[in-house]
Amino acid sequence: MKLLNVDYSMALSFSESVTDHSFLLRCVPVSRGCQTVTSCVLEVNPAVPLVTYRDVFGNTVYRGQCYAPHSEFSFHVNAMVQVHGKEGTREPCPPFYKYSTPLTACTDEMRQFLLELFESSPLVSYVAQKKLDCSHAHDAAKILCAGVHGRIAYTSGATTVRTSAAEAFTLQKGVCQDYAHLFVSLCRAMGIPARYVCGMSKGEGATHAWVEFFVPDDAYGTENGSAVWGRWFGVDPTRNKCVDDDYVILAVGRDFTDCQVDRGVFCGAVQQNQTVFVKTMEFPLADNTGEFSGHSVGGGIDLAGQQ
Repeated sequence: MKLLNVDYSMALSFSESVTDHSFLLRCVPVSRGCQTVTSCVLEVNPAVPLVTYRDVFGNTVYRGQCYAPHSEFSFHVNAMVQVHGKEGTREPCPPFYKYSTPLTACTDEMRQFLLELFESSPLVSYVAQKKLDCSHAHDAAKILCAGVHGRIAYTSGATTVRTSAAEAFTLQKGVCQDYAHLFVSLCRAMGIPARYVCGMSKGEGATHAWVEFFVPDDAYGTENGSAVWGRWFGVDPTRNKCVDDDYVILAVGRDFTDCQVDRGVFCGAVQQNQTVFVKTMEFPLADNTGEFSGHSVGGGIDLAGQQ
């Protein structure tokens, strides 16, 4: 278990003033099975009222509108998050995590690649028949993570947010989003539900993307309406490792489009420039009980009670 401080800033500058700016933000960590948000402050500039809600994927969304002319827009988040990522997140698995999306559709070439990855593994027949159960999921995810990591060479600027898993697979280049999309696509092709995760990991830089795969409570799952209960476990195919306590989740979804940190529309024919900075650092826990000293940030909206 670790206590992480997340400091996250995004700024947009416009070449001229814009108006009627509507935006959606998924920029704030949310308490869920593997992490607990103990304090959080969100600052948005220009300062406007925010409407808060949870989307169908369980992400916290902030919606706002700025009608007045402005040439800059920014947000700043500072949060303290207690993380125990190795334990996974116990949540149900909605059916939509089993099926492909336009960004995660699997091609015949990708299915052949999948079989080749497992050809020397005793799991190959299960993969071919899409009959992997909970006893196989961890082993299969480990093999798949290494395979995706080896397939794509990390290359900034080689792809865009609209690049699909199939396109990145063919190009064999991409960034963390592409590694995640390819893993999700192939994981679902094996019959294992998977979801895209956006967040950050310990260090400095920008946001990061990884994947969580689902392991039901038992071989058949525990039915609760249309959902099966179990645990979601994280893997990072960009770095070829299991997700640990150095990762903080912002949003999850079927693919990148469900997890966009910031989206917006405005009136104005302008050029825009975006800068992003993330710093995630570890704070020492005070004792073995998990208690720690307080941390606060001045200004903004205190969201500690809204998680």
